[in-house]
Amino acid sequence: MSENMQKYAYIGATLFSSAVGIIKSYFFMDLLSKRDLGNIAIFQSIVMIIGFLQIGSITGGYRVVSFSKNRYKNINNAVISYLALLFMLIIAGSAVFSLFYGFNSFLIIGIFVGIVSLLANWWSNLQVGLGRNKRLSLMTFLSVLISLTCIPVLYINPLYGAISLIALQPTSFIILTYIFNKDFKFKISLKSIPYLKLIAKYGFVPFLVGILFYINQQVERWVIGVSLGLESLGEYYLVFLYTTVFMVVPSALGSINFPKYMKLIRNNQGDKKSFFSLFSLYYLELSVYLILMFIGTYFILPFLVGKLLPEHISGVSYVKIIFWGLCLFVLMDPITFVLNANLHYKEEIIIYSCALATSLSSYTFLYFNKLSSLTNFAYVNLVFIITVSIGYFIYFQSKGKYTLYKND
Repeated sequence: MSENMQKYAYIGATLFSSAVGIIKSYFFMDLLSKRDLGNIAIFQSIVMIIGFLQIGSITGGYRVVSFSKNRYKNINNAVISYLALLFMLIIAGSAVFSLFYGFNSFLIIGIFVGIVSLLANWWSNLQVGLGRNKRLSLMTFLSVLISLTCIPVLYINPLYGAISLIALQPTSFIILTYIFNKDFKFKISLKSIPYLKLIAKYGFVPFLVGILFYINQQVERWVIGVSLGLESLGEYYLVFLYTTVFMVVPSALGSINFPKYMKLIRNNQGDKKSFFSLFSLYYLELSVYLILMFIGTYFILPFLVGKLLPEHISGVSYVKIIFWGLCLFVLMDPITFVLNANLHYKEEIIIYSCALATSLSSYTFLYFNKLSSLTNFAYVNLVFIITVSIGYFIYFQSKGKYTLYKND
């Protein structure tokens, strides 16, 4: 299978996984009571909190492997050693918690699934970094199919059936990955500490940037909920779902191209013409995708929502507001290859800090001047995205393009 075919197979597997995720959400909403849905929301929050505790180890490990594939076994040992230490510390903390508040099996299961999800995420990134995209696509496809075997459990015990659906996919992915990647055998050792320092160098700041992005998302939700009510938050749900779906393909393209372009940027000594010619295919892929999304957003989405979810038709207008900001962001995002290759993390923090400050100021102004509306909040979301995009452009013009051929 050619490199491009492997790339598109991986994107297809990612889209398949996302589509099945939407189907799972439909089953949850259809079969679970509101109380059980609340418990699932708490369960997913536990898994998400565990995910934040990786503090950039997965991102950093992936980037080190992208730069230097011959280190992957040591990096794998280091990341898994950290995850093992994290698991032991969390379990110890949970044991202390249980002494005061009693044993909570729900919490323990959430912790286990959180750690398993981190390991699955790491091994997924590691396979991308090593160029094993064909194998990764197969692992993703099979693990998604295996997780669907838990759907009958939903009809017997909806709550634990839902937990099983959530847990089985990363668990089966880990097992399959270990079976088909014998060289992923690991050793948990203190000797991994020097590599953890290297991982932190490449991963901690991008992790902080992710936190800033997450803060903006949460502020948006809370401001809508507080100022307009939960019903309005539900009306705006289509925007949350659309944004997630919109970024699936660009994120997959970015991940799969990252190792190749990192090596190119750090080692290339050619002229600018040869450099940009290598990015032409990437931008062609993004451009075709954005054209398809334009057609889908302006012509297909209104029809589908009107037919299937007529109560959410108002959300289409908010989606159209943020669409153009997302397009600009996708076109500017490849600049992050240059930024990350040269470790210009301070500039990235400044970009996202300015965007977050602009967003928070806008929300505050609207709230205290009684101008709260979903339309205005959609424009604030647009402003945040555009500010980040402009920040990337300014960075590239003022600094990034002059370091394209720098070999650190």
